[in-house]
Amino acid sequence: MAIAQLSSRIDSVKIYSAGATVARVADLPLTSAELPEKVEIPGLPLALDDSSVRVRVEVDRGTSPIAGDVRIGLAVPPPPEILPPLLDEEVRLAKAEVRQLKDVIALIENEIRVLNQLQVPDRPDAELGIAPPPSPMSARLALANFSDEQIRARIQEKRETQEKLRQAQEHLDDLLQKQAHASTARVVRPNELRKTAVVSLSYEGTPPIEQVSRLVVEYFVPGARWTPTYVCRLNSVESSASIAVRALICQRTGEDWSGVHLELSTAEPMAWCALPELASLRLGRSQPVPRKTGWRRPPIGAEILFEDFDTHKQVAIASLPQHDAITNIFSPKVPPLPNLVPTQLKGRGVSTPQPSMATEYEVFTTELSVGKYADDDFCELEALRATPDETSRSPLARRARTVPLAARGGEDIILPQRQRRQANQTATPEEYSTDLFAYGLMRMGAANDLAKRGKLSIEQRHEVYLEILKRQEVIVNFDVMHVVQQAVANAQSCRQLRLPSGGINVRKLAGSFDYAYSADGRVDVSSDGQFHSVALTSNSTQVDLRYIVVPREDTNVFRIAQLHNPLQAPLLSGSADVYVDGEYILSTNIATVPPKGQMELGLSVEQAIKVARNTSYEEVRSGNTMVAFNELRHKINIDITNYLTREAKIEVRERLPIPQEGAKVDVQIDRVTPDWEKYEQEERQKPIQCGYRWRLQVPAKDKTSLSVQYTIKTFVDSELIDGNRREE
Repeated sequence: MAIAQLSSRIDSVKIYSAGATVARVADLPLTSAELPEKVEIPGLPLALDDSSVRVRVEVDRGTSPIAGDVRIGLAVPPPPEILPPLLDEEVRLAKAEVRQLKDVIALIENEIRVLNQLQVPDRPDAELGIAPPPSPMSARLALANFSDEQIRARIQEKRETQEKLRQAQEHLDDLLQKQAHASTARVVRPNELRKTAVVSLSYEGTPPIEQVSRLVVEYFVPGARWTPTYVCRLNSVESSASIAVRALICQRTGEDWSGVHLELSTAEPMAWCALPELASLRLGRSQPVPRKTGWRRPPIGAEILFEDFDTHKQVAIASLPQHDAITNIFSPKVPPLPNLVPTQLKGRGVSTPQPSMATEYEVFTTELSVGKYADDDFCELEALRATPDETSRSPLARRARTVPLAARGGEDIILPQRQRRQANQTATPEEYSTDLFAYGLMRMGAANDLAKRGKLSIEQRHEVYLEILKRQEVIVNFDVMHVVQQAVANAQSCRQLRLPSGGINVRKLAGSFDYAYSADGRVDVSSDGQFHSVALTSNSTQVDLRYIVVPREDTNVFRIAQLHNPLQAPLLSGSADVYVDGEYILSTNIATVPPKGQMELGLSVEQAIKVARNTSYEEVRSGNTMVAFNELRHKINIDITNYLTREAKIEVRERLPIPQEGAKVDVQIDRVTPDWEKYEQEERQKPIQCGYRWRLQVPAKDKTSLSVQYTIKTFVDSELIDGNRREE
């Protein structure tokens, strides 16, 4: 059966405190002439969690196909374009050209060697009594010049030929590299591996012609985290503010997110959630509560489904020659076992070979299904997942905890006793129970396999991963499981990355409630393991600008902006950059603000408002009797000048002396202009005593004054610690 490959794109991403859920969308063409039964979505990251893959089909109109079985495997991208058949001829010509140039260079070197050996003959010796012959000087010079010129010409020709040889060798190397790539295009490299999802589709009726449908694949990947940050822009003229919610996002999932809808969540990504079950109240005679079961028995008589197959197979074998060869086609090859005797599996009614006691082999079976349909086994395992409290009472669960590690394949496995003991030593009950929920690893045996047919068997994960690679006919020379585990480790490494300044763990801060924050537009986040600032949304709100001064401690007036949270979700704690009238003021950390709650931002000192605090002191004896008192009279005057072009709401805080408990000292307020109110500093969760404050509005370009008089009474023979004068 041909499998249609679909190209997909990332449409949306939801990021949690650790990890993210990615949704890919692929166009699914459905016409009345072509209805694919299986489709494949390649190019998925290696770090994704196989058990988290969810698939659905969306259509604009009509009946949508049903996405059934989903299998996760490993695949490689399609091979490069096949080179033209003239490549071998080009390589042959390039090699011939290289050989020819090398022969020319060798010939030139031989000629240079010959010319170097060319020497001018010496002058012949004279005979006795006869004068020597004259030396042919011109011929000697001509021969020497000829040798030098020819050598120089050969050297120049050799240089030119070597340059041609270099170019020809480079051309040959390029052709050889193309030829090598063409011959090894089906050899997989670790960096080419990607996960792929094979989805089975079922149809109800005939879809309309040219129906528009989409296949949505969702999966969870580790290696993503986020922390909030904000930008507050205040407009003092309009008394308004805009709060831009941003996020610092780090992801190393193995795939870049380009143009995706982004949503940030504070929830746990893989936590088990279930609605509470409300107990019913009944009046009348008490009835026994029905016991819940976490499993159900598989149907009996599955072998009957294969009677027609066995009958027709025997007829086909009998009607064809070469009986042994045909038998090998229908029956899997099983190595002979020593001293096997047939025995009966308990409660199954299926015979299976069993070794005798004389051999040192033993047979182990998982007994994980003889079901009428594959759905029965899925329902049985789904019931185990739905009611984990009943799992311990399930015979299936008890068998799963005692089955050997080597028997996970769901078939009769023959192991020597020594290997069986080693398998039992390395296996743990958690591994068995985990495999019970590995739906993606289950395979239904073929009808011609007597040991597996009608049964769901759990395959090893690496065998499942290699299924599609085998179908692609590629060569794998490395451990695929190690590559997958390395990809998961690389993805999780970003969780160890230190948060930026002011960053928080959103899961711990959210507490018992979960919130989601959506981006207004599509965003891009690269998979480089670094934090990137991403804009989510921006909302406007009204701002109440007021001023606070504590002249007893400092005469500087501080600006305080009170804003309302414009979001339906809380503003989580995080760093915030504050701008006032387009000018950067400061960076601060804000506390968590509930939905529609209020928040305050300190905006440093307002230079256009001046405050002066003046004090006066007078000490007076209250009488001439034996029991007389000293009255320590203090007067405080506070002058406020507003140089702003608008009215300013100012809060002036003051505090009076506090007598110690048991001290014979009395503090009495004489006069306050204008009236003030008590202030105990409850909003800071640090209460104080004898605190007061004025709340007033100072008009633009105007001045106002505040005053308070109080008296401290003590005995004449007593004195306050640090002096009677309380104000400086």
